[in-house]
Amino acid sequence: MGCAGSKGGSPVADESAAMMRARRGPRASVVSSQYKVETVKDTGAAEAQRLVASTGSLPLDLPVAGLHLRYAFLSQRGYYPDSPDKANQDAVRAAEGLGGNAETHFFGVFDGHGEFGTECAQFVKDKVPAVLASEPTLASDPDKALHSALVAVNAQLHASPIDDSLSGTTACCAVLQGRTLYIANVGDSRAVVAERPADGSKPVASEGSDGAGSSGSGSATELVARDLSQDQTPFRLDECHRVLQAGARVLTLDQLEGLKDPGLPCWTNEADCDGDPPRLWSPNGMFPGTAFTRSIGDSAAEDIGVIPDPEVSATQLGPQHAFVVLATDGVWEFISSQKAVEIIAKHNNPYDAARALVSQAYKLWLQRETRTDDISAVVLFFDWPEAEGSNAAAAPSCAAAAAAASAPQQQVDGMTAAA
Repeated sequence: MGCAGSKGGSPVADESAAMMRARRGPRASVVSSQYKVETVKDTGAAEAQRLVASTGSLPLDLPVAGLHLRYAFLSQRGYYPDSPDKANQDAVRAAEGLGGNAETHFFGVFDGHGEFGTECAQFVKDKVPAVLASEPTLASDPDKALHSALVAVNAQLHASPIDDSLSGTTACCAVLQGRTLYIANVGDSRAVVAERPADGSKPVASEGSDGAGSSGSGSATELVARDLSQDQTPFRLDECHRVLQAGARVLTLDQLEGLKDPGLPCWTNEADCDGDPPRLWSPNGMFPGTAFTRSIGDSAAEDIGVIPDPEVSATQLGPQHAFVVLATDGVWEFISSQKAVEIIAKHNNPYDAARALVSQAYKLWLQRETRTDDISAVVLFFDWPEAEGSNAAAAPSCAAAAAAASAPQQQVDGMTAAA
């Protein structure tokens, strides 16, 4: 998650800092037989695709694990007043029955950046499930398989006709294997799980700065957000140290231009960066200027420590877990993990939840900026058998799911505001 106004992954080598300040990185489209496309009219332009989503909430059963879930995904193209036809550089992927195994499923969000970010995100979205399915350790060691697959796809992208020297993509991937959820993260997209505290305590009220307002009652106030991934940016001291050791210069644009002392860290956290986050620079040039420390692609940045290696976490799921959300940083720019959980918990199916989350993020972008980022989310709802305990009430019940599936999909106002 970067600072507002900090988007755009890898500026070209001869781009001035002033131009970079005005840059707004686009994101990617998604294509699947499970997607439906909604269109709106751009002002003064022909009708253009802006929203790509799953065909409502999709059911998924893991019979051996005794787990039923529903999922949905949605990708909203960004609004760029100076470039109304700019492509969506986000991509979203769901692959059921990975490798022919009914107990193993894949979900992912990919946030492209740079001139060829769309191509990079699409390439990685298409390749990762297939490469992962062929990994011999997928069943026995999913952590190792995810690491191997993402590194392998990075090498395939380098070898492809796509120019990824200053373009690339994040990858936040989930593999559900029975009741174990593995998250592999590269970059600053994020995965979050909503869980009910074991001690019955309630979460600290989320900050009201995102404009969504706290949930008034019900499970929304009883669920705690827990991040399943960590954003990989220079704000993390371990990541900053790693890229410095690799030879990167880590400077804000103000430091690069001499407006602030380049020898002194002038940032403490993302809230204080004022739209000028620390970026990675070659010791011999004004590139690549990435505001993240890991990426798939960005071959010109590998020499200064930008690597494709994911950080992988594993979570044993149980009735205390209500749902999981994977989202690109278009969501996380102005919405905290806890606030995202509260927004999602107000809905009884994942499609409405994903749409509400993306809609709220879109509105907040327009309130605070003159444009929006591309915004994408995947939401997984877990429907636990009542016999497994009262905590199953943290997620909508199977009966509620059936009722929701038969009802018309809710339309959330503001999804394409100012389109």
